[in-house]
Amino acid sequence: MRADTRDFGFRAGSRSPLFRGCATWRRRGRAGRIRVPAAVLLPVALTMLFSPPTTAQDRLPEGNFVVITGTILDAVTNRPIEGVIVELPSRGFRLETNIAGRFTLSNIPTGNYRLELSHPDYHPAVGDFTIMRSGEFETYMEPVLAGSPDELMTGIVGQVSDSRGGTPIDRVSVSVQPGSQGGQTDTRGRFTVETATPGPKTVRFSALGYATRTETIEVELDRVTNVRVSLSPDPVELNPIEVSVERREFTLQDAGYYNRREEGFGEFIDRTDIENRALSEMSDVFSRIPGVEIYADPDNPLEKYVVLRGGRQASFSAGPYGRCFPRVVLDGLVINRGGDEPAGLDRMLDPAAVAGVEVFPTSAGVPAQYGGVGSSCGLILIWTRR
Repeated sequence: MRADTRDFGFRAGSRSPLFRGCATWRRRGRAGRIRVPAAVLLPVALTMLFSPPTTAQDRLPEGNFVVITGTILDAVTNRPIEGVIVELPSRGFRLETNIAGRFTLSNIPTGNYRLELSHPDYHPAVGDFTIMRSGEFETYMEPVLAGSPDELMTGIVGQVSDSRGGTPIDRVSVSVQPGSQGGQTDTRGRFTVETATPGPKTVRFSALGYATRTETIEVELDRVTNVRVSLSPDPVELNPIEVSVERREFTLQDAGYYNRREEGFGEFIDRTDIENRALSEMSDVFSRIPGVEIYADPDNPLEKYVVLRGGRQASFSAGPYGRCFPRVVLDGLVINRGGDEPAGLDRMLDPAAVAGVEVFPTSAGVPAQYGGVGSSCGLILIWTRR
């Protein structure tokens, strides 16, 4: 939970919303249902909900007991949030929302209160309000994103192929609803569609000479859903599409990391791998790759260099170390030419700053744009986080 608790400071009679959000609220009662535009937030909703009745018959004297029922929803997905801690400190009330996001305050006296909402995955919410009668309300909490939205993609990627022979189909139109996102497959049948929000999406695949196919695909926040789709030239029943979910970063997407990984050459390490291993030094990133040697400098054992399979199998002794070191490219720029020149990666980089690493242990499979002098002993591509 972030420490920047959002204190609305809103009291009865005020009309100034002090907190920005994207929710609507609903009031149920004798007057029917009222819907307020998305810009109106929790303190506004509660104050209007519990404002004094308009008739003398409905008015309750101070000290009467009422029942309040609330529902807490996710401001992004509009789904109920289970496990929200709801507190009224002045009364010692502390309860938790159920699987439907609901809670009930029973036998609570009318009067002025401060309501506090908290959940590990959402921004805390605090608001002052006045309770004058029984009622129900809905309000929203904003999720705390695990990473910057500029770093992680939300969307769908995949490949479309012919159902008969498995041949990739190019120029397939891929459209996603709701929204206006879409795209086309390339010559390998691949496509990428970024979406603004998570949730269930209706995806339509259409191509000249093939039966159109429509599927519902669930998209998760800060995750990329991978799909494998087949189209039939005849209107016959097709097998279900294959779906998997991964975390995909804009940095690596733009660099072509994921496309090279699918081609099957080299070894690939992303941020999830680095985080799961809790690595402290950059050289540790390469320790589990088959054929890789972590070579300690004879004059300074604390200085470690990475030697790939191509360098270990070299038919010559290169320089004073007797090793052939790989070429190293950082964010598209050569920082170590390789050959007899080792790269002190532990001094250059912190694993926490790395989005992904590509390792080509030999010259085989080295991307042409990153080859050159020194790449005969292998190549290391490193991409840092934005």
